[in-house]
Amino acid sequence: MKKILVVLLSVFLTACSVSVSENATYTPPAQKLASSFDTKQGFSEQRLLRINDKMQEYIDEGKLAGITTLVSRNNQTAHFAAQGMQDIATGKPMQRDTIFRIYSMSKPITAVAALTLWEQGKFHMNDPIEMYLPELANLKVYVSGSGETMVVEDAKSPVRIIDLFTHTAGFSYGFTGSEVDKIYRASAMMQRKTTRENVLSELSKIPLNHQPGTQWNYGVNTDVIGFLVEKLSGMKLGEYVKQQILDPLNMQDTGFYVPAEKAHRLSQIYSNNEEGKTAIMENEPLGDFLTDPEIHNGGGGMVSTMDDYLTFARMLLNSGEVNGVRILGRKTVEYMRSNHLPANLLPYRDWAAGEGYGLAMSVTMDTDALKFMGSEGNFGWSGAASTYFRVDPVENLIIIGMAQFIPNGTHRYADDLRNLTYQALVDEN
Repeated sequence: MKKILVVLLSVFLTACSVSVSENATYTPPAQKLASSFDTKQGFSEQRLLRINDKMQEYIDEGKLAGITTLVSRNNQTAHFAAQGMQDIATGKPMQRDTIFRIYSMSKPITAVAALTLWEQGKFHMNDPIEMYLPELANLKVYVSGSGETMVVEDAKSPVRIIDLFTHTAGFSYGFTGSEVDKIYRASAMMQRKTTRENVLSELSKIPLNHQPGTQWNYGVNTDVIGFLVEKLSGMKLGEYVKQQILDPLNMQDTGFYVPAEKAHRLSQIYSNNEEGKTAIMENEPLGDFLTDPEIHNGGGGMVSTMDDYLTFARMLLNSGEVNGVRILGRKTVEYMRSNHLPANLLPYRDWAAGEGYGLAMSVTMDTDALKFMGSEGNFGWSGAASTYFRVDPVENLIIIGMAQFIPNGTHRYADDLRNLTYQALVDEN
């Protein structure tokens, strides 16, 4: 797996509507006729048009091939735009039904799958994961040194399931230059040379970065939760997710690979080449997503579309229910979107001021410390290829951005999307 760092289209908007059709085209600024007094779902339509202008800048400057953006409030779409190209080489434009590799935006979906089992009493949050996945017993923890001189010690406590949800278990991804991460990058697991039968055994050979529960460290924790789901359900992760989440919510374009008949809708993925210019990315993380993988990667292996992920986000915003279908109970969702990190681990990263961490996604705890507009309790996460979502229960608001550029955060369109959405709110909440 390549290094992935944590945290598309055109639109036609008229004076009367900011909702657009699937294949809408971008209206140049000079043609915009919206009045500053026109509002929809509490947004100034004219102010929402600033989203299109800013996203077009990223495309015109050659930073991003294409971007799709969507804003939903009160379960109504207030803005949608598809700008730029799904594939530059073929000239295929971004569209409403373009399929994206969502990478770490898979985590909340896998977490919800696990929580459906939690609701059935299949496990407790404080249970050691080794109760269900014995391969992860007797883990070692890194102390010092490297290579043959590396010093490790026994874990002082077992990894609990809650540690996996909150990334405090000590597992890693291999993103940094630490001695443990060097082992990750060289491991059979990260080289995709493992099988479903031995992947956990391979993981157990790598020392934890720290004692369980003592630090926040982004890693393969949600992947392990995926294996927990498989063990408790007796089904492959994708099958369980489809049965419990995707089919009930009619999320027909979400899964762990793209079927052949939909392959033409999968967006090309880009990165910077050696000259620092946007170019097609070779050997993208986790393969081409065109065949059903042996291992369903719960932490980053899914694809989805704008509308599918909107349905999922609305389910979370509506406390577990959408379109008359309930996936989780209200209190379960409240638990999921609450901070579960102790005060001494906050902020969990220097770039996350004001943020806590819930189950598989961050949550805003202190709006004064934020560097963005927002509300207390808003939550969400992003994906390695520049996908992004945020849910704000206070404003009854959902923001989603979909691009396909690795690494995430190189071009900060999502930060702009967030602020440009909030600046467009003009009603009195």
